[in-house]
Amino acid sequence: MPWMTCAAVLALVAGLGLIWALSAGSPAPVVALQPDAPSLTSTGLSADGTAGVGQAAGSGLAIEVPGVVGKSVQIAEALITAAGLTVQTRVSDVDGFGGAPDAVLVQSPISGAKVQSGSVVTLTYQPQIGLSPSGRRFVVVVDAGHQASPDLLLEPIGPGSSALKAKVSAGATGVSSGERESVAALRIALRVRDALEAFGVDVVMIRTSDDVNISNSQRARQGNKARADLVVRVHQSSSTDGSLEGVTSFYPAGNAWATPIEARSKAAATLLEDALVKMTGARRRDVTGRGDLSGFNYSTVPVVMVECGYLSNREEDAKMATPKYRTTLGNGITAGVIAYLRSL
Repeated sequence: MPWMTCAAVLALVAGLGLIWALSAGSPAPVVALQPDAPSLTSTGLSADGTAGVGQAAGSGLAIEVPGVVGKSVQIAEALITAAGLTVQTRVSDVDGFGGAPDAVLVQSPISGAKVQSGSVVTLTYQPQIGLSPSGRRFVVVVDAGHQASPDLLLEPIGPGSSALKAKVSAGATGVSSGERESVAALRIALRVRDALEAFGVDVVMIRTSDDVNISNSQRARQGNKARADLVVRVHQSSSTDGSLEGVTSFYPAGNAWATPIEARSKAAATLLEDALVKMTGARRRDVTGRGDLSGFNYSTVPVVMVECGYLSNREEDAKMATPKYRTTLGNGITAGVIAYLRSL
């Protein structure tokens, strides 16, 4: 028998020991492996920063991740902790808006995944807005543009002005849908109301019916009376050029009435434009100051007007007439409003 190296002898001894253990019925040591599992860092996260599906081998028995999407963050945290797992929360980006506030939108790992005890489960949610700096709930006034019948009687364009303008113009009509702007705007505005209320915002609607007669100066005064943190006027555009499309946002500017609220209104208009374009994929047209709108000039609180698209564009009008796209428009406006309120 040739001379064996020390390493070979040790290998032989280890092999004989394993054979003995198996023949004696003793379990051999097993290393638990998870096929296709991402590599884990010392923080329990995978290399790309997302939650890993388990910890290092031998850290505990496999646990099935509870399904918590749709549940409140508090309940979700309790369920995951009770299962022997670790909770990590993350606030959703504005682009992810659409779920109920304080409810889990996404969980990682997903429900039913097998992980090791103590593994991190990341919960993504959209928090409620909370209170304003004054300690009260935020107040947003939502004004659906126009009404069933125009009121062409004249009123001053601003307090004390000699320049006059119609109290409420007729609004446009969709070239494809045949839908009046007053009807389309109200449907979007009602979605904004529902979404904002879900976030804990107090919402005042200028109108919930098409059969009203409220002048633009009266609409502005209602926002002032409510001490609104923001007034959002919902409209649609129209042009003799049927190719024009996209979203436009206006804010008060260019006169003494606008000066006290111009900066805050412009900030809100920019955030609404950004959120609406991201949410809908619509073309971004502009954020523009206006000094010729009675609904702006009588306002003493920040106010914006959002033109959600062109009723004179056949394709965009047809899209705006669908419930799905109206919901998306409402969500986009809401996301912009929430972003503005959080900036306060």
